[in-house]
Amino acid sequence: MNFSSKLFEPFLLVTSQIYKAIVLLRLQCYKNGWLKTHQPETPVISVGNLTVGGTGKTPVVDFLVKEIQNQKKRPAILSRGYRRKNGSTQQRFRFCEDSTIDQDIIGDEPFLLALRNPEVPVYVGSSRITAARSAEIRDHPDVLILDDAYQHLAIRRDLNILLIDAERGLGNGSLLPLGILREPENQWVRADVIIITKTNLAASDSVMQMLKNELKVNCPVFKFSYEPQRLSRLDGQAQLNVLQLKGKRLLLTSGIAQPAGFGLLLEQQGGNVIRKLEFQDHHDYVFKDVQKILHEKEKLQPDYIVTTEKDAVKLRKFPELLEKLWILEVGVHPEDSWNNYFTEFLNNL
Repeated sequence: MNFSSKLFEPFLLVTSQIYKAIVLLRLQCYKNGWLKTHQPETPVISVGNLTVGGTGKTPVVDFLVKEIQNQKKRPAILSRGYRRKNGSTQQRFRFCEDSTIDQDIIGDEPFLLALRNPEVPVYVGSSRITAARSAEIRDHPDVLILDDAYQHLAIRRDLNILLIDAERGLGNGSLLPLGILREPENQWVRADVIIITKTNLAASDSVMQMLKNELKVNCPVFKFSYEPQRLSRLDGQAQLNVLQLKGKRLLLTSGIAQPAGFGLLLEQQGGNVIRKLEFQDHHDYVFKDVQKILHEKEKLQPDYIVTTEKDAVKLRKFPELLEKLWILEVGVHPEDSWNNYFTEFLNNL
């Protein structure tokens, strides 16, 4: 911690304690029934985390959606649609019905989930209770999936999945803004199952030891790795096998919460990352950013410019990049024991 950080530490500590008090008061209100919890008629799976940003919720939700469909069940996705425009208005999207969806209206993650699952309805809105009712009336799903909803206690869930990033764990154990926790770490107790994500990018032993020895976790814990699947050109007209990256000079551009893992995935495939252009999470790209990317391309002459699926959602609107940018498509791979666990859960619905 540098001098300036130490100077602000007392302020951050006080703010963190105030935030913690508010969080605990809210939890108590739900526990005592002062705030009500809605029970949808449809079974609910929630995916979320205790920390801010970067645990890989979207790939896990995408994976669950596909697993549910493999079991001949119909899912619907409910999301708040973080940082979308017209955030107070409920929206329903289904790519097989309308491929002209505006990313600004639906939000980054919901758009990506709709794109990767064109048959699945995606609802975004400030009230997930309203969205759940709308989904039940219009789409009659077998399962509702709540995206980024560990703190959303207004809806009862049948399976509460808590994600913990193998790279960061739970940080320093402090709440915002002193640490990265949204609520105290002992609130893992609301989870039915814990998934440690990105276990191929960081050793998960320390996280596992923390869960078992410090937090005394007694629910099932599974490990998920995040593996590159292929690269697709931004215009959708070409693809690359990840093995073709070996020895290639790569220029990366991303606006995600944890960009280090993005670079590491490519380096594990033998790629030579020569430059990283990193923007803030959920960055809204403008023409100036595109010019910066193209300037670095001219200067460094990389073999490929690579971005994330989340960033590609926003970068497709720039024709200058359509034939120059490549998207790294990533999938999650669970340990074998997960398959039996989740199949049994779905069979018991």
